[in-house]
Amino acid sequence: MLNAKLSSTISKQQINPLLFSTTFRSLLSQTQSVESNSTSRSFSPLKRYQISSRQQIRAFSTSPTSPPPIQLSHDESKVTSWVPPTDVHKRPVTIIGAGVLGRRLATLWSATGRPVNLYDNSIAALTSATSYIADALSTYCSENGTHPGRVHFTIDLHDAVKDAWMVIEAVPEDLDLKVSLLGRIDRLVPKSTIIATNSASFRSGELVSEVRNRERVLNTLYYIPPRNRCVELMSCGYTSLDLVQFLLSEMVGMGLRPMVVGNESTGLIFPRIFGALKRETLKVLSEGVATPGDIDTLFMDFFNAEKGPCGMMDAVGLDTVAKTERHFISEERGEEGEGLGLEMEFKVPGYLAWLEQEYVSRGRLGEKSGEGLLVTGKVGEGAANKEKKAGEEVWQEHAVDLSGL
Repeated sequence: MLNAKLSSTISKQQINPLLFSTTFRSLLSQTQSVESNSTSRSFSPLKRYQISSRQQIRAFSTSPTSPPPIQLSHDESKVTSWVPPTDVHKRPVTIIGAGVLGRRLATLWSATGRPVNLYDNSIAALTSATSYIADALSTYCSENGTHPGRVHFTIDLHDAVKDAWMVIEAVPEDLDLKVSLLGRIDRLVPKSTIIATNSASFRSGELVSEVRNRERVLNTLYYIPPRNRCVELMSCGYTSLDLVQFLLSEMVGMGLRPMVVGNESTGLIFPRIFGALKRETLKVLSEGVATPGDIDTLFMDFFNAEKGPCGMMDAVGLDTVAKTERHFISEERGEEGEGLGLEMEFKVPGYLAWLEQEYVSRGRLGEKSGEGLLVTGKVGEGAANKEKKAGEEVWQEHAVDLSGL
């Protein structure tokens, strides 16, 4: 829901990333000891943490105030140092973007008593997020016996990132927007502040051309929190191992199940696997072979799952599904960007064209719009007002701060 006027100036630069390869055993052993003290789960992160070379990183100057692309001269024999932030339980986690995922991330981090700042430049988005977080936070804390932390809503980016120990970017999958935003955050926050992107379709290494302190940037891919507890961590190619160790410990301590992606990978782990299922599902639908209900019924019956692929796509947002699929196609074909030029070369697959024409272009985006593959009919005004009223009542019991609005 964040909007930005971005220029289309795109160039390429040669950057020699800081390369290092290391086993993950020492990092794993320390993480396991923390995990054994904080949770009874038998989960442990991956045993391998190896960062691959990416010789070309796209360079952008995406707004009138953006600096020119930063070219770094790395001494490959040295790892850029990173000093952990202090007082992380008292300082806020900042979420950039109050959309479907951003509001869920705010709920997840505040549910363990941590302060959270939620930023969006749309007051409507923040207003909608308020009711959701109130209800979800109350339910989650009640079920897990935790106390909610203070949630601060703001439309001022400087106010949002002030004193944050970690900033999580959860804006739409727009490459120019993410590059510009990460660069701006890098210029606003101290060097110890972690900068994380929740992008599933862009490697963080593709987003750092305007970032100088790249050792504190990485992908942290959440799914549908707070229900889903797994988080995938992936380096941008420069990320400090000390930072990864620190973040693993923090996440395990709050009951998450983090895992480290072994090498830079577009789509990380699960999105690549789900992508194959999603792609074939859309083909079946576009060919008229089955209905969304039939597909999900079969899937849930066979795998004993709570939700099928159509329901999952509705939850993610069909516009996000389409953008992600375009980027994956571009990556597979060795093309730059989000694949916006596919139409000119008649490369748009039939299933993707069907999704965009029948759903995305008509505003049928899934749960966020009230209509999608399985979701039918928008939420009535009465139900919406009832939900909002309930949310407002719950917020009276929480330390909500709307001064930023």
